[in-house]
Amino acid sequence: MFDGFSRKIDYLRFSVTDRCNFFCMYCRTKDLCYERADQLSKGEIFRIISAFKKLGIQKLRITGGEPFLRDDIFEIIEFAHSIGIENINITTNGWLDTEKIKKVIKSPLKSVNISLDTLDKKKYRFVTGIDGLDKVLTAIDELRDHKRVKINTVLIRSVNLDEIEDLISFAKKRNIIIRFIELMPIGIANQIFKDEFVSKDEVIKRFKGIKELSTKEVSAAKYYYVEDFDYTVGFISSVSDHFCKTCNKVRVSSTGVLYNCLFDKDGLNLRDFLDDEELLLKKIEDFVKKKKLIRSLKSDMPMFKIGG
Repeated sequence: MFDGFSRKIDYLRFSVTDRCNFFCMYCRTKDLCYERADQLSKGEIFRIISAFKKLGIQKLRITGGEPFLRDDIFEIIEFAHSIGIENINITTNGWLDTEKIKKVIKSPLKSVNISLDTLDKKKYRFVTGIDGLDKVLTAIDELRDHKRVKINTVLIRSVNLDEIEDLISFAKKRNIIIRFIELMPIGIANQIFKDEFVSKDEVIKRFKGIKELSTKEVSAAKYYYVEDFDYTVGFISSVSDHFCKTCNKVRVSSTGVLYNCLFDKDGLNLRDFLDDEELLLKKIEDFVKKKKLIRSLKSDMPMFKIGG
């Protein structure tokens, strides 16, 4: 499947729930935490994933909200694998109990991205609203020997600018990937963006020896070898150095709306076509053709509604 600028679209990010047990300062507030009655059923999710597989999607990332809050999340993962999608990944806050960790290890998931913005317990509670650092660190340590674990760290000036080196050391000690993500002007993050934004270049300048690594893989992240640590670090710089021209992804929300971009306000309600697969495939293809070359500057859409 190709968009109107001949970009191959082979990556689907699917938010399977709006719900989350965290209240991260750049994503949601407690007053926004309610369970919607119109979220997709398991059967609807199966039909949507199946349609995208037929349109050439090769990589699936399951997001939320917090996807592991769905009781049927492992059935969704298994279904995607059963129809031939091998590159299945998930993004989570890492608040996982022993039973879920065991299921993740046994599942066909290729990688698990875990949000970790600080190694300080007080700051962790400030950012997430949850006293959960120890539990998340345990999940990271238990998963890293069985799955490809990546740490996602949102750069927040007042929270973790003084922890960059500690976070890299943490990742190196465990031989896991860490990516620093620029704060994006989306939803409630617009309220703190001006004061809290930290660019990729500001972080890179902290290191004496750093070299960008070339890769054939289409990715939102750029990777750098940091000589000071003898380790590779990733950066996702959606603001200072966006990657729109090579974008290969589309998104589906937990209510079944297809978006061409994280920053888009208008989408296509796939539920209107789920009873006619042939029509569904055509509607998706036609909508993807309208994908913009360059994203909008900002969005008022809450991050968790579109599966950040």
